[in-house]
Amino acid sequence: MAIPKTRPVKDLLLAMAGAEERLQLVLGQPGPDGCTLLASRQWTVPGQSVRFLVPGLHAVLDEFGVDATVIDRIACVRGPGSFTGLRLVLAAAEGLAAGLGVPLAGIDHLPLLAAGPAPLASSPLHVLTYARRGLIYAQSFDAPSLKEIAPLASLGLDEAAERITTLGDTGLLLGSGLRKNQAFFADLAAANPGLVLLDETWDVPSPDLLLKAATKAAFARESIDPIYVRPSDAEDNLESIARKRGLDPAEARRRLDELRDK
Repeated sequence: MAIPKTRPVKDLLLAMAGAEERLQLVLGQPGPDGCTLLASRQWTVPGQSVRFLVPGLHAVLDEFGVDATVIDRIACVRGPGSFTGLRLVLAAAEGLAAGLGVPLAGIDHLPLLAAGPAPLASSPLHVLTYARRGLIYAQSFDAPSLKEIAPLASLGLDEAAERITTLGDTGLLLGSGLRKNQAFFADLAAANPGLVLLDETWDVPSPDLLLKAATKAAFARESIDPIYVRPSDAEDNLESIARKRGLDPAEARRRLDELRDK
């Protein structure tokens, strides 16, 4: 019996995610039956993505005896999430794409998370990820269709609770926002028995889910625009930072506004 030949490792799709604490790397290979997951790696390294991403990718490609020239497209989760994590991963994607001459695509983080439990659900999905203390990113979807029913926003906990309860008596809640605010959302679920808090299994997309989202992304030879939603902590504290450096706060704010308008 003849042993089938292994397909050459080429024309790979690289997908990366680093919007939260977990850094993920997935390599997929297009074929006649769709894109096959070839390899995946993940690390819990908040704020240190580039230290692991490029060496990790190099190590994976070495295992197949190839180099980065086999990468044909790069997709990257573009937020919202950690400002540092997003900048590091997007910078790595930009650098790789520029060096290889390949197109880029962005993947939205909260719809990606919603896509995990959506096929199993029949009530609204509320994705809540951590933004900073007392603040979360929130977006809600119908299930299993994944049609958006409440837009992406950064909300305080009380604002998020009000929006969730106005969308119905039942719903599934998921994301790192639950983990960082356990007591608040436990109380919310206790007061609203139709709300179910999903466990941390759903806080991170599976490699297969990340690859699937990457195959559906819109690729172009342009930079990926990050999704930040809220101002950075530095922007919120600009006046205080300016004073500490001996700068006029009003002038610092004016300069920042000028840069935003460019």
